[in-house]
Order: sequence, then C-alpha cells, then structure tokens
Amino acid sequence: MFQEDKMTRPIEIPWMDFPELNPRLEEMVPRISLLRKQNRKYVDGLEDVLERARNFARRKIWHRALDIEEKVFADARYFDWEIAREGAKDGWLSFAVPKEVGGQGYLGVGMSIVMEEMCSACAGVANIFGAHALGFCAIALSMDMEVVDRYLGKIVEEEKKGEPWLFALDITEPSAGSDVEDAEALFRAKLTVEAKRVSGGYVLNGRKCFISNGSVAKTHFVTAALDRNKPFESFTAFVVPSDAKGLTIGRVEEKMGQKACPAAEVVFEDVFVPERDRLGEEGEGMLHTMVILSASRGPVGAIATGIARGAFERAYYYAVTTRRKGKYLIEDQHIQYILAEMLRRIHLSRQAVFDSAFYYDYEHMPKILKEPLTRVTTFVLPHPVRKALERIPIWDRIYQIMRERAEEKVPVNVRSKSVRLSSIAKVSGSDTAVDVSRMAMEILGEDALNREYGVEKCFRDAKLTQIYEGTNQINRLAIIKELRSPGISEGIGLI
Repeated sequence: MFQEDKMTRPIEIPWMDFPELNPRLEEMVPRISLLRKQNRKYVDGLEDVLERARNFARRKIWHRALDIEEKVFADARYFDWEIAREGAKDGWLSFAVPKEVGGQGYLGVGMSIVMEEMCSACAGVANIFGAHALGFCAIALSMDMEVVDRYLGKIVEEEKKGEPWLFALDITEPSAGSDVEDAEALFRAKLTVEAKRVSGGYVLNGRKCFISNGSVAKTHFVTAALDRNKPFESFTAFVVPSDAKGLTIGRVEEKMGQKACPAAEVVFEDVFVPERDRLGEEGEGMLHTMVILSASRGPVGAIATGIARGAFERAYYYAVTTRRKGKYLIEDQHIQYILAEMLRRIHLSRQAVFDSAFYYDYEHMPKILKEPLTRVTTFVLPHPVRKALERIPIWDRIYQIMRERAEEKVPVNVRSKSVRLSSIAKVSGSDTAVDVSRMAMEILGEDALNREYGVEKCFRDAKLTQIYEGTNQINRLAIIKELRSPGISEGIGLI
C-alpha cells in the first residue's frame, strides 16, 4: 500500500518553453484550414474547445493523475469526486448534451478533441467524462425525446450547482462481451440479463460487468433480452436510475490501467423499470447499440491517440533534457528515428479519428436532430414544458415519425460506412497507443519504470483501448463484414 507522504509526483514539463508540444488544431488536423474557409465560426468554436480541454488537462489533471491512481491501487472502490466536480465546474459533463435540453451540443468532432487532450494527461480521469458521455449519448441519439428530456436535463441542472450527475453504459455481460456489440454474434450470445414484461413495465434480473463509471453513475443505459432464447429479436434498451430498488453494485475491478475510472459489476435483482423508461420500441436494442458505437468508437480512437501523444510528449521532454555520454539524447539519430515514427503513427491515427467523427456528425443521426420536426417540437414545446408532460401518445407518434425519417435520411449505406470508419479509427488509435507507449519506454530505458515519468502508466492505460468498445478483433471483423454486407452489424439480412 502506498503511504500518503510518499505519493509519486509527476515530472513538470514547462509547456510554454516547448511550442512544438502546443500545436494548434489546424496543425493537428490540416483539413481544418479548408473547413475554416467555409465555416469560420464553427472552426473558431473547435479551437476554443481545444484550448479549454488542454488547459483543463494540464492544470487540473496532470498534477493529480498519479496521486489518484495510487489511491485506487490501495482501494479499488476509491473515486475522486473532486476531479469530477472540477469537470462539472468547467462544463465537461454537459459538453455533448443536446442544446435542446440546455447542454452545449457538441458531437463526435468536439468529443474527439476533448478526449485526446485529456488523455494526454491521464486516460483514467478522462474516461470518467468519456464513459459518462457514452452513457447519455446512447439516450440522446435514440431520438426518444420524452426520455431525453427527463434524464439528460438532470445533467445540466446538477452541473449548474457544480455537482456531477454521471451516466454509465451497461452492455457487457459475464458471458457476452463483444457478442452484444455485433448482431450476428448476438444471435448465439449467452445472455444473463433478462427483462420480463409485467403490468406497467418490466422486471430486470441479471448482472452486467466491466461497466465504466458503473459504481458511481446516477443513471444507467441498460440492454436486456425479453427472451434469452431470442436474444437478437428481443434485445431492448432501458434507462435505469441507480437508486432503483434491487440495483446494487458488485465487484469493482482491480484494473491494470485507466484506474481513475472504475469498472464495476452492476447487479439487477427484480428491478422494476416503468414502460416510460424503455428507450424506443421493444427489439430495438441492437439498433441503439450500433448507433452509439458508431458515434463512440471514433472518440475511443481519440482516447488512444491522446495516450500515445502523452507518451510522445514525455519521451520527447526526456530526450531533450537528458544527457548520455556527453550529449543530449535528442541528438542521437536513433532516438530521432523513434520519435519521428511515434509522431507519424500519432498523426495518422488522429486523421482516422477525424474521418470517423466528421462523417458521423454530418451524415449520421445528428442530422436528424436538425430536422424540421425536431426543431418545431423543441420550439413549440420548450424543455420545461416537455419535461412536465407524462409520456402521452403524441410522444410515441413523434418517435415513430423520427425513426421513419432516420431510415430515409440515414440509409443503411451511410450507417454501414460509419461503422467501418469508426472501427478503423478505434483499431488504428489503440494499436498506435500500445506501440507508441512501448517506444517511449524504449527511449527512457531503465527510467521508464519510474512512475514520475508517466510512460509506464501510458503503456498500462493503452492496452485497455484495444479491448473496450469491442475488441480490436471484433472491430476488424466489422470493417470487412460491413464492406461485404452493409448493415449486417445491426442485423440487416440476418432474419
């Protein structure tokens, strides 16, 4: 166990002395300079997001990352609520909440910028905010506005008080990990969580595992089969408050990396979920799952790219400040070669991330949120009014109309391309993170194991990005399967 007076302190990098470690957005993503000519206001907003996220990462996360991790080493259930409150004060919890319910309304591009910046300091802390966004975006992108109003508005309300209201995405089960993220695999998945229809709603029983933010979330997005013998056809999504009777937290995992964000078992024992808390229609669980994975796998690539960049920054600083045999390491051609290769891999991974993010934001579900029906609904019935209404029949009709519009405006070929691009981004970023972190350790040599340098932490943090949001194996399969049979990931052509 670590002693309080022996906490490891990270190296101090004088960032302003290294302009090469402070790139502007247009240097990081060159196509942004072309976009600026078409929409200067949008790009200025993204530059502001970059500056905000970088300041938060370096002023609030960097100095506390090792301290938080060491406390989690001592007690897996430890959670740093103070860093979550700092995030609430800076507006990171409502960052991707739709403007229609009071949030800032940023989408995949904005989240990718934020995740890379925060993860360059600490992926564990960053994932508190990333997993939170993953949980509520599954609700936001469902287009079920009545559920969106009731649950996402709470994030904004609490954030204004400086208090974090966290979400979690409860998909993974003990015997079904990547199986629940691929329609073809779901047909033969051995699910343990089941929802039984009862008067007025459903009763959930079973266990979810490895749920990021699971032990600290106030609200859970949950998938469950209505019939475990027909897991795909009956797969359904629900929204469940953490204080629901029968919902408890089991084991909190002792992870190798990203320790600041807890991964926990969430146990459901006769948990009653009212019908109004079902998301969309029965049997639409895989559709909602693929919509959110298409949105989130790109930012997961950004998480990994951020870890890689953090490893590069630490290794670069070490190389320019450390002397061996009378000269600085940076003067050694071999070291220059390694650093150049690290930078090349990071740059290419970042471009894959932004390919995915831009395509999703402009061609996928977010465009439906700009549809006239959505705008009329939110104008005629502003958020306070909508929130006060029960789930009256008009909401179900609006949902059906918006689903039909989604099928028309976001056809299967668009959804399929989004799956491919997001999986490419996720695989590219995560493999890069592992490889670049290893290269950083090679540059530091024996010092790589000294925790204050942070590169061994980057290596531990990087490995998880190859596993969550679907393993890299399942993502590679998705790329080629969608190329051959568009829509197969969400079940098209399987029944």
